[in-house]
Amino acid sequence: MHGDEIIGQWSVEAGYHTSMEDEQFVFWGDGVGLVEYARPHATECVLFRWTRTAIRTVRLEPYRRDGSAAPAAVPEAVEVGYRIAREQRPLIGETLPVLYLPAPFATIPDSGYGLITREPAVYFTNRRRADS
Repeated sequence: MHGDEIIGQWSVEAGYHTSMEDEQFVFWGDGVGLVEYARPHATECVLFRWTRTAIRTVRLEPYRRDGSAAPAAVPEAVEVGYRIAREQRPLIGETLPVLYLPAPFATIPDSGYGLITREPAVYFTNRRRADS
C-alpha cells in the first residue's frame, strides 16, 4: 500500500457538533480518491487519482468534477505536502488523527480533516463506482 497513513475517510466536522456543511476527503488504497463538499441543496465532488511522491507528499490528479452547481472544469493535477497531527476535538474524549492537505480544489483547504474511519463509507464507495 502506498501512503497508507492517509487511506481512509477524513472529515472537517469529525469530532465537532454538526453544522450545515462538511467537506470530506476519501483515499482508497488503490490510488483513487475524492473530496466532497456538501451543504443543504448543494454538493461538489472531485474524483482524483493519487500517488505518494515523497514522504508526506502526494500528487493529486483530478479526472472528474460534478455537483449541483453549473458544470465546472476538472482541476489541474497538483503535488502537495500534507501533515497528520493528533488533536483534541470537542465531542471526542481522546485525540484523533487530523489531516492537513492544502489541495487547491478543496472548498475548505486550510481546515484539518479528522479521521472518521480507515474503511470509507458505502456511500462514497458507491459514488466512486457511479462516477468511474
